[in-house]
Amino acid sequence: MENFRFEEQKVTSLRHKITDDIRKAIFNGQLKPGIRLREIEMSKQMGVSRGPIREALRMLEQEGLLVSQPYKETTVAEITREEVTEVLIPIRFTLEQFAIRKALPNMTGSHHAKLKEILAEMRDAAQKRDIYKIADCDLAFHEYLVSLSDMINIISTWKSIYNRIRLHFLSQALAYENLNDVYLEHEVLLNVLMEGDMDKISEALTVHIHSVKWDE
Repeated sequence: MENFRFEEQKVTSLRHKITDDIRKAIFNGQLKPGIRLREIEMSKQMGVSRGPIREALRMLEQEGLLVSQPYKETTVAEITREEVTEVLIPIRFTLEQFAIRKALPNMTGSHHAKLKEILAEMRDAAQKRDIYKIADCDLAFHEYLVSLSDMINIISTWKSIYNRIRLHFLSQALAYENLNDVYLEHEVLLNVLMEGDMDKISEALTVHIHSVKWDE
């Protein structure tokens, strides 16, 4: 935590505010994978007791963003190639393909317009080289597609891996020489979606989700 300092918390701050601040610091890259989070240090920086901090850390551990072991300090979670290739990608592909198949018959021009709107934000973020905004747009694009299935269990399961997907994306983004490629990959997927051919969509989704880059 040498290069990052939490803001002092106001008296009205609650566990959720602290949780949001820590989550944001992880997603913005201010707290890198493997960094240790020390309750005492955080308590002093935020100006609050260790109780709500401990609760926030526990909540973020349940979300998959932190790792805590008995008698050891809590650290920001890392994501490995093995987890991505053997667990995350297969689960994500199955969920999204199923959700799109369910949603496709009811997709209209307004749904396509919403996806185009997200892509416009992604393109703008790419031009500004804003990796974290691109991550927001990437997840918003796929989450919207999943939500169109109107299947609560599918949406809930996808959301349960949301944070791991984001960590994976951030690890990938650093490997892109041109961040505009992220936008272009999603544009290709959207164009196929608009054609409405499920076989082509499955093929494009396979390429999209299984195209893994890593920053060496």
